[in-house]
Amino acid sequence: MQLYMKQKMWSFKQDFDIYDENQRPVYRVDSKLISFGRKTKILDVQSGQVLCEVNQKVFSLFPTVDVIQEGEFFCRIRKQFTFFKPKYSVQGVDWVVDGSIFEHDYTIWDSNGDKIARIKKKFLAWSDTFEMDIKNEEVDTVLILATILAIDLAMDLSSN
Repeated sequence: MQLYMKQKMWSFKQDFDIYDENQRPVYRVDSKLISFGRKTKILDVQSGQVLCEVNQKVFSLFPTVDVIQEGEFFCRIRKQFTFFKPKYSVQGVDWVVDGSIFEHDYTIWDSNGDKIARIKKKFLAWSDTFEMDIKNEEVDTVLILATILAIDLAMDLSSN
C-alpha cells in the first residue's frame, strides 16, 4: 500500500492530510497549537474519529515520543545515540527502525527481519513530503503511520 504525506511549509500547527495512491485524503493529522510538549492526533478523514495519538515525552535525555491508540500505550520511539547513521528504538513492539545518513530515508523491520514499511523523503519539494510504502498488510496501517510521525517528530526534536 502506498501512502503520501505532505506537510505544510509555513504553519503554526502541523495539520495535513495523508493521501492514498489516487491522491484521495485517507487520514488527517491534527496537532495541538499550545501544549506542554508536542501532541498530534491521526483522524479518519470521513468520520473525524481519532484513531491514534503521538505525544512528545518532555523530560527525557534523547528525543522520545509515545504512540497511544484508543487510550492504550502502543509503543515508544526513542532516538539512540549514534555518530553517523540515525537509529531509533521502538519499545513496546518488536520493531527496528533503520535509516540512512540523510535521516528521512528509513525502513521499519519486524523481529523476524521482515520489512513492515519503507519511508522516503522527497528532497526537491517545497515542504516535507514523504512516500510511505507499507509492505506488511497485517499490521494496522494507522499504527505504522503513527510510528512514522513519531520518528519524524523525534528527528525534528533532535535537530533543534
